[in-house]
This record gives sequence, structure tokens and C-alpha cells, in this order.
Amino acid sequence: MTVDVVVIGGGIVGCACAYYLSAAGLKVQLLEKGAIGSGASKAGMCHIVTWEEPPIHVKLEMASKKLYAKLTDELPVDMEYRPTGSLALIQNESSYIAMRDLVIRLGQSGHRCEMIQGREMRQLEPLLAEHVFGGALFHDDVQVNPLLATQAFALGARRMGGLISPFQAATGIILNAQGTRIEKVRTEKEDIPTKYVVNAAGAWAGDIGKMNDLVIPIIPRKGHLAVTEPLAKGILCHQTLFSAGYLDAVSGGDELAIACNIQQTQHGNLLLGSSRQFAGFDTTVEPHVLSKMLKLCAHYFPFLKTVKILRTWAGLRPYTPDLLPIISPVPWIEGYMIAAGHEGLGITEGPITGKLITQLILGEAPAFPIEQLAFTRFMPD
Repeated sequence: MTVDVVVIGGGIVGCACAYYLSAAGLKVQLLEKGAIGSGASKAGMCHIVTWEEPPIHVKLEMASKKLYAKLTDELPVDMEYRPTGSLALIQNESSYIAMRDLVIRLGQSGHRCEMIQGREMRQLEPLLAEHVFGGALFHDDVQVNPLLATQAFALGARRMGGLISPFQAATGIILNAQGTRIEKVRTEKEDIPTKYVVNAAGAWAGDIGKMNDLVIPIIPRKGHLAVTEPLAKGILCHQTLFSAGYLDAVSGGDELAIACNIQQTQHGNLLLGSSRQFAGFDTTVEPHVLSKMLKLCAHYFPFLKTVKILRTWAGLRPYTPDLLPIISPVPWIEGYMIAAGHEGLGITEGPITGKLITQLILGEAPAFPIEQLAFTRFMPD
């Protein structure tokens, strides 16, 4: 069967691409080597960020948030979307000043955010440790369930005629004789003639690139998470909390970085994170990493020392050297698109990525300039 587009990767980004491409009337087949959402989209947290810089990230984040608000009515699965805001926890005065500068910049561009003094922090979160210096409130952040959102996009695409093919890995991308144009995608089951391929394989996007000698600088960045027993809904006044050091953990290149990240789900369970480390494709849960992460969460909220952990796991974020995704064509291979490298922002930026890829394939102007996200930025001068 001939299709217009083959999407490789069944995570949030690939499924969002399949959804928006199908909605545009294109014939789409999505290939996923495992179950839909079985990679980073299953392993991640619920937080939809609207403020993480640089500015191109903020544009992607805000655009996705607007799409999520519509998608909760459009898609056939409840994504557990809810406006929650988020609260940054600040340890000391220097971090407070740095966060204040961010809040001022964001406020000037229309974001709803504000700084909070230490005493006010404990009024906002009575169980917060006394040592916390202050905080920042980001009112526009929301939550969704990442696995449910991924499945919702996949089912939405299928209902519009898209073919969703889990447990069917791409084994080759076949070009024309000159090596300049997509002709088909090979799997163990079939060859699929197509004009376009979207490489949305997340941490595995580099491996897919090797099929055509493309050096896509995306590597896995491991992250641990833990989920607790269900707790009373009011035990935390804010459903998304994180230490200001989270930003340093994201941008740092250290072998291991730990930050406090606490999110309460609609069912009362707490998701506790987070860690970042370069460990290849190993997803083994490492007790020493988990211990450091949980101790840091308890450092901010001492009551966590007595809370039962039900499950732990590790997933792989798709990391690029400049911490920006690649949302771009490959200029020398007609029909080859890349939509990967979102690191920890895949769930946040998935919807707008799907929208942008669809616009690029249709030959339309993107919703906003995305030259910073071009694959060619990694090419030698």
C-alpha cells in the first residue's frame, strides 16, 4: 500500500505528527518497534512547561499549551488535562535573583508569573521545609498524562484514516538511485512506498539516521522516576513543584545531575524525580541515583520520608548538544523530515511539533520562524 507519509516512532511526537498529518487529509502510516508510547512518553512526568528558555522553547511551549486546551475536546481519550500552575523552590539568594530575572523577562512578554518570599512560601505550602528561601509561581503551566496523550493522538489519527502499526520496526529507508529522494520504507513485514518520512524516533533518531548515513546528534539521557502510594489531594497545595536547580540539571553536561521534581497526579499518587545521566541505552534503575533523588525531594518536603514508594523506573530522553529539538527537513534528501531531540520537553512540545511538521510537508509557512531548529545547524561550516 502506498502512503503519503511514514512516521517512524510511536511516542508523543510521532503520534502528534500522525494526528495532524491525518487531519490535513494525508494518508499516513506510523511505525513503532514496540507498543505505542512505550519509550520516553511512558516514562515521563505530567508537567506541560510554558516558561523554559531560550525564547524558541518558550514559543514552542506556549503554542503547544494552546493546542492542548483544544485537544482535550478533540481527541477521543481523556488526557487528564488540567490547569495546575507550577511552583519553583529556591534555596538561596543568588538563585532567587536569577529566577527573578527570568520572571521579569517572562512577565514582559505576557506570562503570568510572580516571585514569592520565604514566609509566603510556607503559607502556600505548609509542609515545605523551613530552609527554602523563596519561590516563583508560574500560573500558566498545566498537566496531562503523557501516556494517555500519546494514545489519544494515535487513536485520533486512526479515526481519520491513519494506519497505526505497533510492533513493526522500520529496518530501512530506501532512496531513489541518485540518493536524493525518499521512495519507500522497509520493515520486516513489507515495503511501504511513500514520498515522505518523518524520523520521530526520539532517543533512537540517530540510529534511524544511520540508515541513510545521516549523523543526527541525538543521544539518550537517562532519567529515574518514582511513584508513591496515593495521598490526600490537599497534601500539596500545588500539583507541580520543582527545585530551581532543575534548570541547572537540564543544561548541565555532568555525567549525573539530580533535581527535585514533585508532581501529584489526578489519582493522588506523587511522581518524584528527577535525574539526568548519560548512560547509553541502559534503563536499569540504579539504587544510588534513586536514593539521591528521593533524599533531595525529602529535603524540600520532609513528610516524604514516611511515604511508601510503589514503583520506580528509568527512561531515555533524546538529548541534543544545544538542548533544542530538530524540527526540520534534510535538505539533500527530498521528503526526509526530522522531529526529535526534545530532551525532557517532548510531552510539552509534542503537539506543536506535529503541527509544524505538517505545515512543512504541505509547503506552508510554519506557525513561527523555526530556523534555529534546522538540522543543518549541526553541519560543518
